[in-house]
Amino acid sequence: MNNTRKIIVKNIGPIKEADLELKKFNILIGQQSTGKSTLAKIACYCSWVEKEISITQSPEEFQKEGYFINHLEEFHKLNGFISKDSFIAYSSDVLSFEYARQAFSFQWNEGRLDYQRRKTLYIPAERNIVSVIPNWFEVNLGDNSTRSFLADWERVRKHYSKDNPLPLLDLGKYYHSTSDNSDHILTPEGEDILLGNASSGLQTLTPLQALIRYYSVDFYKSGLNKKESTITQEQKMYLLNESLLNQLISTLPEKERIEWERRRAEITRDNKDILQLARNVTSKNYLFPNQEIENKYYKSLLQFQYASSTAFFIEEPELNLYPATQYTLVNTLTELVNRMDHTFFITTHSTYVLTSLNNLIFAGKVGQEHPDQTERVIPKNRWINKDDISAWKISADTHRLENLLAYDLDMLKAEELDDVSEIINGEFGELFEIDHQGTGRIA
Repeated sequence: MNNTRKIIVKNIGPIKEADLELKKFNILIGQQSTGKSTLAKIACYCSWVEKEISITQSPEEFQKEGYFINHLEEFHKLNGFISKDSFIAYSSDVLSFEYARQAFSFQWNEGRLDYQRRKTLYIPAERNIVSVIPNWFEVNLGDNSTRSFLADWERVRKHYSKDNPLPLLDLGKYYHSTSDNSDHILTPEGEDILLGNASSGLQTLTPLQALIRYYSVDFYKSGLNKKESTITQEQKMYLLNESLLNQLISTLPEKERIEWERRRAEITRDNKDILQLARNVTSKNYLFPNQEIENKYYKSLLQFQYASSTAFFIEEPELNLYPATQYTLVNTLTELVNRMDHTFFITTHSTYVLTSLNNLIFAGKVGQEHPDQTERVIPKNRWINKDDISAWKISADTHRLENLLAYDLDMLKAEELDDVSEIINGEFGELFEIDHQGTGRIA
């Protein structure tokens, strides 16, 4: 996993300024209409742009006038959010790019050839579309994040059959019937109901749980990541001819480099399919100058071609779920993300989601000194290392980010977890006093 990823966003929609360092676990809270989804969409988009540039080893597409920002607007439905003052900067160990003054700029960083491809997955708040709109697959939605989500759902739901159902926390199981292309819920009581007739909680939980489970476990365990690769043969040739191999060759001493260039010119003069040639003649060192370069080449090619982890971007995972179910969902999500180098970025309004995460962060801290005792309370595969989490609150007044982590405690700031309870309790206290005035009852 690429460890250092930073994003700066200015003047986009309600966001005035935001500076984010993305880690394994990322949490964003704030009042409605403050820009949580906007930031999540931009973070997701930047992750995707990094992938596209890395697997082709070329920023050319995004350097076309207007392409970067127009694609962001269209795909993530941010029309009207962009102005001439809008600014986006992204940097990682692999590359850096910037959108400023209505222009896109780019540079490679030292980790250019160390990129580990990730599946980028955005799960929107309107995910229940799969159960509330009949024949959703026939609806023309355009090339946007909703269409992309539906395409992922169409692929994933077919993975879970009646013989291989998906557990839905403690709410039953889900399966897809290929005979009539229908989605079903098996309740804990043994009933079989259509997803469209299930509760609103199950309608939002099912696609969320299916996508998380599939793209954190099944996708990689079954080798499906290699079957789903979208990199084209043309892109592979570009990697071979112009970028990947040349980058490795540039590390050679000058004399070796000149000799390699002479030899390659000879063998490529009459061979257009260099990729096929490489498979046939590498043992004779016709294409690669030495074994080390060959090994590095194929290692990088595999890293670019096949996803090795998933970056989840999830809007409001708590939607329509009872507090106890929210707690179970957070535990399950964290456990799945911890299995590999996955990451998540969630937006939430829920105090139950935040307090559940806080316990997992605290478990990570306490578990360092008392591992056995801590694991009896919270299993180790759910612990969150404090160095692996970023958390922010968007201020409704300034539309800027505030750090949600209390570094002296290595936890989320308690006063931000449930800031409305103080108001509610205060009102109750005043009403209680009024109710007891002059009654002689003990307050």
